[in-house]
Amino acid sequence: MGKFTDRVVLILNILGAVAMLLAYLAPVVNPARLVLPALFGLAYPYLLMLHLAFLCFWLIRLKREILISVIVILLGWNHLNNLLPLNFRSSEIPVNTSQDRFFKALSYNVRGFDIYRWNREPEAKKEIFEFLETQEPHLVCFQEYYTSSKSGQTHTDISSHLKYLPHNAVYYTADHTNRNGFGIATFSKYPILKKSRIPFNSSFNAAMYTDILFRNDTIRVFNIHLQSISFQEDNYAFMDTARFKYNNEQMNEIRAIGSRLKTAFSMRAEQAQIIANYIRESPHSVVVMGDFNDTPQSYAYRKIKRGLDDAFRKSGRGFGNTYAGEFPSFRIDYIMYGPPLISSEFKRIKTDHSDHYPISTLLFMQE
Repeated sequence: MGKFTDRVVLILNILGAVAMLLAYLAPVVNPARLVLPALFGLAYPYLLMLHLAFLCFWLIRLKREILISVIVILLGWNHLNNLLPLNFRSSEIPVNTSQDRFFKALSYNVRGFDIYRWNREPEAKKEIFEFLETQEPHLVCFQEYYTSSKSGQTHTDISSHLKYLPHNAVYYTADHTNRNGFGIATFSKYPILKKSRIPFNSSFNAAMYTDILFRNDTIRVFNIHLQSISFQEDNYAFMDTARFKYNNEQMNEIRAIGSRLKTAFSMRAEQAQIIANYIRESPHSVVVMGDFNDTPQSYAYRKIKRGLDDAFRKSGRGFGNTYAGEFPSFRIDYIMYGPPLISSEFKRIKTDHSDHYPISTLLFMQE
């Protein structure tokens, strides 16, 4: 029985190794051309846990087959650091640095300030503003920002709650008059010198940049919200309660979920390339904040991050998952930056006002 079990586990271990190698291809293979690596990349955290289980099994059995998972995990060391950074060293920021060389950046998908009562919290919007005030940010990027002409829901009403951030720029995706609805917004303590939207292949998701004046330097801040998967309630219900019976109804549901994933992966790849071009052509230092709707093991993440640092990887700890909605929970919200900026004190703040957790970091401008 022991030899039979070892053979079965070995076969599963080899299949798991192949799946992990496919996951490693996800950041370099455009999902518009081949979507399979992107799907395995999405499953990377679970594949990692599977290989840790294999490690434990072979360790108990004192078998050299343990090397399969050891080698596969080490081959993806960069991916592991994206998932679970090991930041043991002290900050690179010089001690006794003047506070005016720091600014606190915060990114938050506020889900329309709970306009449709998704969280069933009557005071959710008020609590979001109270939370933000306690954080004392200097720069905030909102995704799924929402205003209407109704009293208490206008852009002016929201701005009144954020008086400590007197400068702002908004882009609405659905309203061509750019006055109301869903969109993205950047609020800043510092003057905004320029703003521009980035054209997308989406009617709901959006991107924009604003140039802010910090000290005597101009910083280009990108606020982005990449393509959502847009799962429907029946999709979530199916994934939550699926019992595989291989009947026509169930297979149709699986195909529908696969189609949504493929479409979203492909659209994000195109959007990421557009943003990467804007970043590369920027004449100023760059900060990128937003909801990528994708994991660090993705093509979109790699495209946008090229030449930039990920604040979580540089100064964060733990797993850092930012999605708080229906399962699965991944890190899909990011703050990135380019030289001469350095990050410190990255935080993922657990709140229950949205289906995303807000993230923040201190950014320091080197001389």
